[in-house]
Amino acid sequence: MTVATRSPHRAWIEIDHDAIRSNLRAVRGLAPGAEVIGVVKANAYGHGDLEVARTLTAGGVGILAVATIDEAQRLRSAGIGARIIVLWGIGPDEAPAVADLDLEPLVYDERSIEALEATGRTIGVHLKVDTGLGRQGIDPAGALMLAARIARSRSLRLAGTMSHLAVPGEDDAHTEVQLLRLARVLDSMRSAGIDPGLVHVSATGGLLAGGIGFADAIRPGIALYGLLPDWAADRDIGLRPALSLKALPLRLFDLAAGEGIGYGLRFRAASATRIATLGIGYGDGWPRAHANNGWVLVRGQRAPIVGAVSMDGLTVDVGGIGGVTYSDEFVLIGEQGGARISAEEVAEERRTINYEVTTALRRRLPRLHLGSG
Repeated sequence: MTVATRSPHRAWIEIDHDAIRSNLRAVRGLAPGAEVIGVVKANAYGHGDLEVARTLTAGGVGILAVATIDEAQRLRSAGIGARIIVLWGIGPDEAPAVADLDLEPLVYDERSIEALEATGRTIGVHLKVDTGLGRQGIDPAGALMLAARIARSRSLRLAGTMSHLAVPGEDDAHTEVQLLRLARVLDSMRSAGIDPGLVHVSATGGLLAGGIGFADAIRPGIALYGLLPDWAADRDIGLRPALSLKALPLRLFDLAAGEGIGYGLRFRAASATRIATLGIGYGDGWPRAHANNGWVLVRGQRAPIVGAVSMDGLTVDVGGIGGVTYSDEFVLIGEQGGARISAEEVAEERRTINYEVTTALRRRLPRLHLGSG
């Protein structure tokens, strides 16, 4: 573990790149021999897309995946030359950028194929088959026709064929149906003399549910960051959370019994106590759902969040913890003194999932990348 230097910021994120490297090794252990497509969309799930991409590519990951053209543009502008798959469909106006940035977009209809061909450039595409998730993709009945259309194209090449699982680990029957549908599409393509390219279907959930089956590659997202889907919370595959969220107090003050604080005076002290104001709020991605809801760590002990969360700050009751000073770090996600607040715990407080918690953390929070060099 890399030792952190003290932050000059009021609130900040620390990203442990040693943990990301360790998680990459753990993921590879679940699917030996499979190519890893490192998913760095949504600012690498809040962890910092450029820095994470560099760590992954340095670790031998040759393909990255994003959701949008703008996300890919950031990587290319930073000099990242790895193959980049765009995991969501593109509009006609985005086709020139796909060509200019040498991206590999998803296709599943004539509209996107025609837009890409109109650029006159050679572009690798990934045919997405909707085997039962229902968001994007060509129906299995039409997949062979579209694959043949791509194979006939003078400018497009079929770089891959893919699908995405809806309920891995939760509904094995539905997952088996999805895999069977994709397998039949692949068989029909090969029988017609069409090379499907790189076949990929399993993201983190699919890996944990039993591997990759007949696919050539895996698309880990949350596992790279040390996170697990809710249904796999009891699995231990050696992942380490990579993200910590910390803050320093901006104000320490005494609050008399019966006095209230914050918008709406949603907290009133039952007895005299001491309050710490932290400079992090919903403007940073720490939402109002934490009004009188949740904890932080200080001096290795839990202290409750009290009162409303504002755009730029929140308040914590530290009356039960002696000696808190302006030099003390407060941990909102992470470990301190043997105690831990996980992204999973925070997600439960918000009634959401762990990777929405990390992805919600906004860019105005500085990210300190430890061990990234």
